[in-house]
Amino acid sequence: MKKTCAMIVAAGNSSRMNFPKPLLQWQEQPLLEYQINQLTMLPFSEIIVVLGHKADTIINQVSIVDSRVSLLNCQTYQEGLSSSLKFGLEYATEKHDAVLLMPVDLPLIQLKTIKQVFEAGAILLNRIGEPFAIQPRYEFQKGHPVFIGNFQGLNWSDLHGDIGAKPQIRQLKNREFIDTNDIGVIFDIDTPQDYQKALSIYTRKTGNAKN
Repeated sequence: MKKTCAMIVAAGNSSRMNFPKPLLQWQEQPLLEYQINQLTMLPFSEIIVVLGHKADTIINQVSIVDSRVSLLNCQTYQEGLSSSLKFGLEYATEKHDAVLLMPVDLPLIQLKTIKQVFEAGAILLNRIGEPFAIQPRYEFQKGHPVFIGNFQGLNWSDLHGDIGAKPQIRQLKNREFIDTNDIGVIFDIDTPQDYQKALSIYTRKTGNAKN
């Protein structure tokens, strides 16, 4: 049976936020804890969290109860997102056939969107043996989470800086998009202003005044 892991990349130094983004409060819990809890609702074989900046502080403030969660500490996180991503993928490559990539700083992504991407990826994973990607779009803008199937067949060694997996994904001949009305797939938090706007959007959509 083919296995799919989820990977939350949460290693950055949050320089524009001036506060660790994994510890931002979201729905009365740290943002990283919220994202982990979202992913535990789906049948991933493992939920990998790649930490780096202030890893010990984050671990001490985030409650994890699901045994599928693995915390990794990337010592080279200062080299950029690509370094943290490669670190996580190297860990995952021997145990999993596919990975769902989820940056920590997109709190507005709806669970139904994650489920839709996961299920579409799982179906395709059983059909083809070549690398492929499934990605949601909002108003034709590509977003997250990204499902990458048969990811062991890709060369990740050329990744550098903060570009993430975009170059590898763009080169895939097997690439599908899921159009959605979920603005969360493209709304990431980089600054305090982004955070306040995200809280405002969440409150407007749910009528919940708490973060």
